[in-house]
Amino acid sequence: MSLSDNVSEDMKILTLPYEDHSHNSAKISLLESVETFKNMTLDQFRERLKATVLSCKQLGKSSIWIEVPMANGRFLEAMNDIQNLEFHHANGKIATLSMWLKDNMENKIPEYATHQLGVGAIVINSRDEILCVRELRNNYRPWKIPGGLSELGESIDSAAVREVKEETGIDCRFKSILAFRHTHGLQFGRSDLYFVCRLEPIEDEGIPEPVAQENEIAAVAWVPLQEYKDMVNGENGHPMMQKVMELHDQDWRINDIHRTVVNSIVPGRKPSPIYHIPSKR
Repeated sequence: MSLSDNVSEDMKILTLPYEDHSHNSAKISLLESVETFKNMTLDQFRERLKATVLSCKQLGKSSIWIEVPMANGRFLEAMNDIQNLEFHHANGKIATLSMWLKDNMENKIPEYATHQLGVGAIVINSRDEILCVRELRNNYRPWKIPGGLSELGESIDSAAVREVKEETGIDCRFKSILAFRHTHGLQFGRSDLYFVCRLEPIEDEGIPEPVAQENEIAAVAWVPLQEYKDMVNGENGHPMMQKVMELHDQDWRINDIHRTVVNSIVPGRKPSPIYHIPSKR
């Protein structure tokens, strides 16, 4: 006898339409185009959702996921008293809720977006000057290195090159990662990974003149490297950048974290960069 045999025909009729999802879960999508939901009352939806939960438990499903687009947001009210059903995340115009169904097992549903990823860039030109910015707000020192948050699907090296270009107008090449910091309790209560990258400015036609990003950056300049080091090592110093400058002064070919692009064994997945200590020759 299969698990589905334990579900009565009446229960099957009451259950909401769902599809089998990853890790033995069920996924309900309340799409506006699905005929089932067009004339359904909140009371009807609540009873059918309860029947779906019971059916999925009897079938041995691990969890239920419910996607609710704004167009059908009215159904959220009917889910308020469904025990253990919680918001998991929202993206664009769709909110996703989840419910763990295994009462005798620890909840295995992963937390959503526990971290954000930021990048900073050490860019030093052939005159031994470091590229620095002064933001329109939240400046704790006279100068700081350019950088910002990576975008969804963007690699660390690409994010660093892009942020420097946006904030200063300077084109660069990625060379390596100097260091990274792991901090907790930042924006939206999330944790933060911040990677400091070593970039090389492109000087094909001489040292380019930086231009401050409008509405974001108050000033941008090539600052003499020793002046920058004196600032981070001074009386009101910057402990993290002191360490970064110490690392920068070492031979990057030996000590920095390098980048290699490798193919995935997962069919259809694009190649990915891996960041690693230098390979021994």
